[in-house]
Amino acid sequence: MARCRATTGLSLVAALAFGSFSETAFAESKRCELAPREMFGQEGKRGISAEDLVNLTDFGDLGVSPSSYAFELQPGGAFLAVRARRAIVGDDSYCTAIALVPLDSKNRTKVIDDGGDIAPATGDIYGIADIPVGGPKAALLRWSPSGGSLAYTKIAGTRSEIWIYELASASSHLLLSSAVDIEALSWSPDGTAVLFSSRPGKIEALASIEAEGHQGYHYDGRFWPLSGDRPFVSSDIPSIDQAIDVQNSAGRAVRPDDVSALHPSASRPAGSIRFAESNDGSRLAWTTRESDSVSGETALKVKVEKQDIACGWDVCSNIAAMWWSDDGNHLLYQRYTGIGDNRTEFFIWSPGNGKPRRFLSTIDAVFGCRPWQQQLVCAQETSTKPRRIIAVSPSDGRRRTLFDPNPWFDKLSSGSVRRLEWSNEFNISTFGDLVLPPSPRERKRLPLVIVQYDSRGFLRGGTGDEYPIQAMAAQGFAVLSFNRPMWYGSLHKPKDQIELLKASINGWADRRSNLSSLKVIIDKLVNEGLVDANRVAITGLSDGASTATFALSNSTLFSAAILSTCCEAPSTLALAGEALHDFYVEIGYPTSFAANPGFWREGSLMDAPRARPVPMLIQASSGEYRMALTTYRELKGRGWPIEMFVYPDEGHVKVHPAHRLAIYRRNIAWLQKQLSP
Repeated sequence: MARCRATTGLSLVAALAFGSFSETAFAESKRCELAPREMFGQEGKRGISAEDLVNLTDFGDLGVSPSSYAFELQPGGAFLAVRARRAIVGDDSYCTAIALVPLDSKNRTKVIDDGGDIAPATGDIYGIADIPVGGPKAALLRWSPSGGSLAYTKIAGTRSEIWIYELASASSHLLLSSAVDIEALSWSPDGTAVLFSSRPGKIEALASIEAEGHQGYHYDGRFWPLSGDRPFVSSDIPSIDQAIDVQNSAGRAVRPDDVSALHPSASRPAGSIRFAESNDGSRLAWTTRESDSVSGETALKVKVEKQDIACGWDVCSNIAAMWWSDDGNHLLYQRYTGIGDNRTEFFIWSPGNGKPRRFLSTIDAVFGCRPWQQQLVCAQETSTKPRRIIAVSPSDGRRRTLFDPNPWFDKLSSGSVRRLEWSNEFNISTFGDLVLPPSPRERKRLPLVIVQYDSRGFLRGGTGDEYPIQAMAAQGFAVLSFNRPMWYGSLHKPKDQIELLKASINGWADRRSNLSSLKVIIDKLVNEGLVDANRVAITGLSDGASTATFALSNSTLFSAAILSTCCEAPSTLALAGEALHDFYVEIGYPTSFAANPGFWREGSLMDAPRARPVPMLIQASSGEYRMALTTYRELKGRGWPIEMFVYPDEGHVKVHPAHRLAIYRRNIAWLQKQLSP
């Protein structure tokens, strides 16, 4: 995305994007009560239901990568701020909350405001802006340098807002209302202004597209036919940095130190991947690639008082995140290790004084960390417990809970979880988690459901959250949460992402690797006497759906399938538009069916000559169901037992609470019917 940094006050175009500044407006969205009383007092243990999973209170980004944004830590460390959300299925909405969590555990969490509307996220891809992605659009929270004020974003209908909460007066006021998304948020170093980035040029671009329609649109790379019948705006529209004085709500010039505050990555060493700077700026740490390959090892480099110090131990590689301690004397960092990087380790190191010391090693997802006093504050998910915030002690690795928005969940009975590790025929290793019913089972083989394709953190519903793992286990299924192996192209030491994808797609090598991994683990579970080889279902969204359809095209492992997106086929490239078509051709897909029929006979379910008909359920979004139509019609015409449901107003990841619960319930009921003995 192009970026333009304004050096003057608000431009005319930018000013047109904003409503009037107001200090008296009040949010009108539904405010959450955290850990609502009606969820306590459930007597006795019972299995987890689909309703329990939908009713969880969530906060932060959907992912569990080290950089996933979950909370904002106050300077000085008295509070952290979170934006929480919880589904209200009855009226297909959400309640939200901006909450302050005390770090000393002596006070109670305080909800200071609602968190605005939950809007589906959009993204920039293939040169097009605002493609419907689905899932909740992220909120931004930023403390002022003094810690006395909190700036945060809200969605209110079609507008994006910036609000300010003042600790001293315990009050919030609206600072800005914008017709375009607020994409970055910070404070000026002196705390007198709120800084933000947005793309007000989208307003003019949308008006131009509207006018163009009077003469007919020229069909080109601006179209995303899956989600609309008109062009989208370009992702090259520049982002404008702007500043608002918090005392008078007036725009002011953006200063050089404002730019550094709003875009701290701009000052990082060239080629750095991870970066950390001490509070006083005297100590730097960063990682770089040791080779030209995007899949190569990384090295840790440190500069202390202008002196370069190398970290040459093995434990200094594969670093995912790092931070300097408050006093700047120690570097703390997080790295991945183990089969498929399934284990997370934390280290503390005093550069120049011996080897880094490991203080925590876990298969739990611990992420989004921030240093606080002599500890790390992090978000955490375990395989059986949803997200919470913890403090980790570097002295002994001990963890304690600071914030748990779902204490009632501990009253429920989870299925047992067993971490599995194995290698496929290509000698690529991966892992998964086998979840068995919570009640003691009879000595009989269980039906198995494969859920894809990331098995880190809380085992809720797989990627896209449509397959309720624990709820399915409670109904008597064995469920394998399958973590896809690394991309096959990584073995070829690719120089960039395009090379990696080309090597992965050549001969469908990556899909063959995934299928091999699935076959190895299914055979293992069958040989252990745990599962019934004749009652195995595969499910998937996106990459997981592609793995599922390839498996159905090239094996007889599965007796049923549920897809959240569908399907790899020659028509898919046309339906997705010119930009996506060109990208797929660049990474190795043929330009048409006629150009390489053999390619599609292996990779497209509707063209696969040896595919065995099995019951299939497609649960598609309104933004993507068109991709499924040719495959659906072809398979239905051949007599496959196939049905499809389309969920309105949804993108890639579905967000409506009513839809999420309906999908959970339908998937469970359908699997019970198809996999019954």
